[in-house]
Amino acid sequence: MKIATSTTTIATSLFLLGLSTSSLTVNAIELSGDITFASDYAFRGISQTEEAPALQGGLTLTDTSGLYVSVWGSNVDFLAEGTLELDVMLGWSGDLNDDWSTDVGIMRYGYPNAAIDGSNFYELYGSLTFKDLTFGLAYSDDYYANAGNYFYLHAGYSYALTDNLSVDLHVGQNEYDDSSASYLDWSVGLSTEVMGLSLSLAYVDTDIDASYLADSRVIFAVSKSF
Repeated sequence: MKIATSTTTIATSLFLLGLSTSSLTVNAIELSGDITFASDYAFRGISQTEEAPALQGGLTLTDTSGLYVSVWGSNVDFLAEGTLELDVMLGWSGDLNDDWSTDVGIMRYGYPNAAIDGSNFYELYGSLTFKDLTFGLAYSDDYYANAGNYFYLHAGYSYALTDNLSVDLHVGQNEYDDSSASYLDWSVGLSTEVMGLSLSLAYVDTDIDASYLADSRVIFAVSKSF
């Protein structure tokens, strides 16, 4: 799928900005990753697995400058129209000062065995974090299934109840060219770490009434980073 010139130009600018604001050192690249089991894979409030469990994993190469490239995958279930999601990200993240940090980049969502026209698409993303509060914006000029322009405006907050237990809040607005398809998603969860494993339990919901895949549900996930 071809991405429009305007989106490509913005992505190139973000990449060059990352190069110009930090020094790239070839000998200081880190490899990190994670593997996750979740009782459901909810993307922006909508189940991608017919409310069935998901096995997910990712790998990231990061330079000391803040530049990174990541790959991430998960099983999906789109009514026999695809069973795998494989995403690639190129971005830059870093601290602006002691309290503020940012993350910008471009992401390709890929569904290698999907038969849906326009299932693969690109998205620009950016976020700004102040301590435990994050605001973010994502944009695609040709969203999933040829849906056209799409914006995702979201915010999240993590509040530490104890040294090892946090309340995680999220809200996001999904805006489509077709305003009748736009919707709100939100979640409230708890997260902790036990014996090197990250555990989370979250209530996820949307204001969509017409699809059982967007109904409220509780999702449990356990992950291991390395």
